Amino acid sequence: MRTGHVYKHCVVGHGLTGTAACKYLAQNGEDVVLVGPSEGNGAHGACYDEGRIYRILDPHQSWSTLAERSISRYESIAAESKIDFFQESGLLIFGTEDDFMKQTREVAAKMGTKLQVLNPAEISEKYPWLGVPSCTKLGLLQTKNAGHMSPRKLTAAQLQLATLSGTSYVDTAVEQITQSAEGGQLTISTENGMEVHAENVLVAAGCFTSLLPILPEKIVVTLTGAQAMLVEVSAETAKSLSHMPSMIYEGETEEDCYYLLPPILYPSGKWLIKIGPSTAFAPVLKTKADVDTWFSSGKLQPEFETKAQETFHSLFPQVDVVGCIPLLCVTDQTPTQNAYIDRLSANWGVCTGGNGWAAKSSDEIGLLAAQMMSLPTHWGPDPDLPQSWFKAVIPRALLPTSRLDTALAQVQCCEHVMLGSAIEALATLTQLLVMIPGLRGQPRKLSHHMQMHLANLWGSRPSVVCASGASWTPGHPYISLQADSLNVIVVMPELQLQPE
Repeated sequence: MRTGHVYKHCVVGHGLTGTAACKYLAQNGEDVVLVGPSEGNGAHGACYDEGRIYRILDPHQSWSTLAERSISRYESIAAESKIDFFQESGLLIFGTEDDFMKQTREVAAKMGTKLQVLNPAEISEKYPWLGVPSCTKLGLLQTKNAGHMSPRKLTAAQLQLATLSGTSYVDTAVEQITQSAEGGQLTISTENGMEVHAENVLVAAGCFTSLLPILPEKIVVTLTGAQAMLVEVSAETAKSLSHMPSMIYEGETEEDCYYLLPPILYPSGKWLIKIGPSTAFAPVLKTKADVDTWFSSGKLQPEFETKAQETFHSLFPQVDVVGCIPLLCVTDQTPTQNAYIDRLSANWGVCTGGNGWAAKSSDEIGLLAAQMMSLPTHWGPDPDLPQSWFKAVIPRALLPTSRLDTALAQVQCCEHVMLGSAIEALATLTQLLVMIPGLRGQPRKLSHHMQMHLANLWGSRPSVVCASGASWTPGHPYISLQADSLNVIVVMPELQLQPE
């Protein structure tokens, strides 16, 4: 770092997206400094692991597009940095034909992503060592541009490329960011008493983005504790499973959904299979103290540990387990289920909200963030990644406006309904999408939650249908809400939705 120098850009956060943003800013000739603690320097972070799934298959077109762009550059990043960080092992999504499966197939068809559709017998024949659950209906196999990657090594690769291109690096944690009274220069204060000055700041500090005083205003993010079990197997077992793909299983209940990675050789010299049962085991974390305690606890929740062990043994009935190691992380979930890549003021940007999916897509996220901070238009030219997808939600944008909308939903139309009821339905849908972001991709579950919440509010139960293209008999009191492509139709109590 250059003492007394005012940098053009300061990126806060030594993670996957922060290092990628620095790389692109520096390669574009920008004067940039990265401030954030490295692994082993008192930092808690999501990058200190060797196994993450990378794939293009996804039920969200935004994440599928981000992944496709990022994965296309993996080989060049590895070649330029001389750090091998990914292994193309393929991806198998299998289980029940739920909303996740259906939406994934729709997005794959729209984007032209190649996949094979397998029935349960074909899955068993292709992977004879796998205990295929009896409720499995189909499998989706992506053999190219899918596998697993090391977030630790990718971060190192991106930082190396960033510094080679001229990025300065300060290896310490940030305590706060302040701005001059005139709204100009920003001061980044670190925990060791150092100050860094910059014209622009991009905050990409993972879960700490919303916990520390480092943004000009609050953003709407839900933090949850993520946990996984690293199952140690012998070198012989690892060799026998060398052709295992990364896997995502969709069970009949939320507790029965999980992901797995093939055996990976960790720095400890152990071969470990990573298994992470569903988001059903994800405690909400509200404060920095909650997050610090979660990261440092070193223990899995007992119910999670039991479920993970049961699941592993059912899937790998012939595998002998040497031991198990807990792995704890924190997921920052946004109500839009998209990353936030946005400017909160003229020279203060944010890049956060990985939703548990950002590692594989971090290079493109970093590129978008760099373009947002440096281009005159504040966004790149790619029409497949519109800026509107990545707009940050702030608390005041959750309140219904006179136009009967919020940042997450709007009233499309209503008939024979008092204005207050329409506002209550809009506020309820908005609150649900904030509290449980995953409901956006689970129409049936969202319908149930809407019905229960409105019944408590109104004293009687309405009918609620979440679908696209639903119709109803004119004249019945109803409220039609829209949340992106999702239609939520509320038919007032004592009346039923009548399909044509």
